Amino acid sequence: MKNRERFNLQLVVASQMFSTFASVSGTFVIGWMVFELTGSKVAMGSLWLVSISAQMLVQFIIGPLIDKYKRTSVMKLTELVRMLSYGAILLFQTTGQSSVIVLYLASFLSSLAVYDAAANALIPKWVHRRILVKINAKISGLVQFARFVSFPISGLLVGMYGTKITLEIIIVLFVLSFAALVWTQEKPAKVQRKQTWVNQFKTGLAIYKNQKILLILGLFVSITSFGVFATQAMYIPYVTEILGRTSSAYGFFAAAFPLGYIAGTVIVGRLREPKALYPIMLTTLCFGGLTYIALGSTTMFWTACLIEFAAGIAMPFWNVYSSTLYHRLVPEEIMGQVLSVRFLLTKAAAPLGIVYGTFCASAYGLPALFLSVGILICLVSGAGIAFVRVFTQPSLTRE
Repeated sequence: MKNRERFNLQLVVASQMFSTFASVSGTFVIGWMVFELTGSKVAMGSLWLVSISAQMLVQFIIGPLIDKYKRTSVMKLTELVRMLSYGAILLFQTTGQSSVIVLYLASFLSSLAVYDAAANALIPKWVHRRILVKINAKISGLVQFARFVSFPISGLLVGMYGTKITLEIIIVLFVLSFAALVWTQEKPAKVQRKQTWVNQFKTGLAIYKNQKILLILGLFVSITSFGVFATQAMYIPYVTEILGRTSSAYGFFAAAFPLGYIAGTVIVGRLREPKALYPIMLTTLCFGGLTYIALGSTTMFWTACLIEFAAGIAMPFWNVYSSTLYHRLVPEEIMGQVLSVRFLLTKAAAPLGIVYGTFCASAYGLPALFLSVGILICLVSGAGIAFVRVFTQPSLTRE
């Protein structure tokens, strides 16, 4: 990489870390405030449903147009909206008018973001294809490091100083993320601005017709995300009711996965890239299902943290290799559109998962929820592993 390209990449990664810390902490604060106000699993599930619905809506409407504009401009707009959303929560809380409706609305607005797709689409601009796995592993690890530190720090801040100071810190972090993007130099988009939304969306879909492996992997993740969002919406009740802990402990529990993820990215980055990626990726999903079964079977806090840590170690083998596949198979000029379609595919079942998680946790209890999700993921990914091993042995040729 040239010096300017390396500096651009460093600025974007810095922005991603600030943004990740702020958005994760913001999700923590909003979730905790809603649970404190209501004590309801239904309210928690509804909050996650509001958030994921906003994410899918903005990806569907704005996603196909990402490549018509500078990716950094899209990212700056996202950060501005997030700043205003958390600023509104702070304002209402300061004036004593905070309510669940305000929190839901702020969650919706802060989720109207296409930051991740735009940031991911920038990487092939500055990184040679031969080192994509190494760079993707490093970036993924750094972003997960931001997630790792944000959870326990957010829990401690809320426990020691309250939500007001935590919100002020979140807003400052979004400002820093925005500032890093201002210094980033990006060449203008190659796509002609006269293309319609429909044509842009069709362009994003066409790559899945030509590269069916991307569609197959997207469908696997869509089914898996059903279970992931069913359980994530119930993490706060899980820690407080099943593990019997408080906000600070929830921060440590939530940090266990990204800590394991950081370790996993180090392993992926140092290993020689395997010729057959798909069996490894599907095995990772199956292992993730086993960790949910384990969470549903324990009531010990540190055991649950260790399980989340193990799940984190495994997941880079899916995420890093998946990102590398997209960066190698998709032309750079339509990368943003394709990644937006990818987001819709992977999140398509998320609303159903949140509804299921809320219902199952309320009707049958949290252990039953985690066990059922783990069994579902193991069955689906296990079937995929069997299919790959019996009928084909696909490989990704390094260029």
